[in-house]
Amino acid sequence: MKCPHCQVEVNVDFSEKYIGKYGNIFYSLFYMRCPNSECDKPIVLLGQANNANQYHDGTISIKEQHSCNFKQLFPVGSGRMPAAPEVESKFAEDYNEACLVLPFSPKASAALSRRCLQNIIRLKEGIKERNLKTEIDKLIATNKLPSYISDNLEIIRGFGNIAAHGMEDQASGEILDVEPNEAEFLLDVLELLFDLYFVQAAKAAKMKAALNQKLTSAGQKPIP
Repeated sequence: MKCPHCQVEVNVDFSEKYIGKYGNIFYSLFYMRCPNSECDKPIVLLGQANNANQYHDGTISIKEQHSCNFKQLFPVGSGRMPAAPEVESKFAEDYNEACLVLPFSPKASAALSRRCLQNIIRLKEGIKERNLKTEIDKLIATNKLPSYISDNLEIIRGFGNIAAHGMEDQASGEILDVEPNEAEFLLDVLELLFDLYFVQAAKAAKMKAALNQKLTSAGQKPIP
């Protein structure tokens, strides 16, 4: 896993503290410190499962249960990095907020991500239709995108909520139910689009500026 503090890949070595059962759900706290010596910050998760294991020494654990799932308690947030500095603020703000609320409300996170995606399509490509699904269709049809991005956009347009609302007017920021992993997937695709439209464009501009500086220093005409 990546440490949610420093984003360095680390080995998972959580200690478990069983809390108890509430209703039909068993709860435990899982905690560790980041093994990266430059970080060494605590990571705390809340685990819940439908069953638990009880051992001979009396300890109870849920970590071996297939039904066990986790929610990050500390640090607060999803642990995702903020948008790259090259990304324009009107897009970065929605993305960063979607990352922040992801652990607490995947529905709200997905709504912010869909709005961000729609704004990218409208403002960067000039495509504006009655709903996000149609806008994604038109963007893919331009054949401007690398296949790894267009393939992932195909997955987004096939999500149940977007597909179901595809034939009627839809506000991209509407709070809709989300499918498992949909909110996280939307953020992953936004990262790909940010890299395409902003990060790589800025990198290319810097390369061109450096080349023109060399040409000018050599008394040659810069590239327009």
